[in-house]
Amino acid sequence: MRILIIEDEQSSADRLKRMLEGEHEIVGVCASNAEVKTLFAKNTHTDVDLILSDIQLGDGLSFESLKTVPTAIPVIFTTAFDQYAVQAFQFNSLDYLLKPIDSEELQAALGKVQSSKFKVQSSSTDAIAQLLASVKSQTIRYRERFLIPHRADEYLIVPVSDVSHITIRDGVVRLCTLDGNSHALNLTLEEAESQLDPQRFMRVNRQFIVSAAAVSKLSTYFLGKMRIHVAAFPDVEIIVSKDKVATVKRWLDS
Repeated sequence: MRILIIEDEQSSADRLKRMLEGEHEIVGVCASNAEVKTLFAKNTHTDVDLILSDIQLGDGLSFESLKTVPTAIPVIFTTAFDQYAVQAFQFNSLDYLLKPIDSEELQAALGKVQSSKFKVQSSSTDAIAQLLASVKSQTIRYRERFLIPHRADEYLIVPVSDVSHITIRDGVVRLCTLDGNSHALNLTLEEAESQLDPQRFMRVNRQFIVSAAAVSKLSTYFLGKMRIHVAAFPDVEIIVSKDKVATVKRWLDS
């Protein structure tokens, strides 16, 4: 299939491309609503069989630009926020994948697109109701605490509400708390990211996952980048790329 990706996070777009390469053709990647509107204004939609679209983009929700997309092109939504499920299915959505995206779930969703039987059913209210019920049944239970080895015979219990940020230094993942302490964590950053509530925590770059509650201020940085300041660790530099600044601001302003 010829697939268009709508995704404003470069790492997520790259991961999707890796998961699809070899079996499907990526016809393009749009990082904003503006890019999507421009693309379809050029009448190039005949080259697109399927759209994989994030919902939250730097310039708003993707629903805005998807209104300009022909309804004949099916959409699979990819997002960390399942509260947009009902809106998602109004845009000829065939499926709804929660991040981090599982390869098997992605392949199953692509199989639905290729199934002529599903295409016939997808216009019925019963099929949409079944899909919505499936989404609601996938409720995620996010991590509430960490069990941290402390001494030979002791463990510390750290509630997620006490976490300032999680970072990786010299190959070691460390959990840093609001009281200024840090502990080695036996998880990868990817594993920690998938277990934390995305409304409270964000992977702001390759080295840091930050708690919104820990952020004391933002400041401008070189070349359009931004620095996040966390109160408990004033000397730590957490730098956000220019492409992700709008996303981080929107997250903190929610």
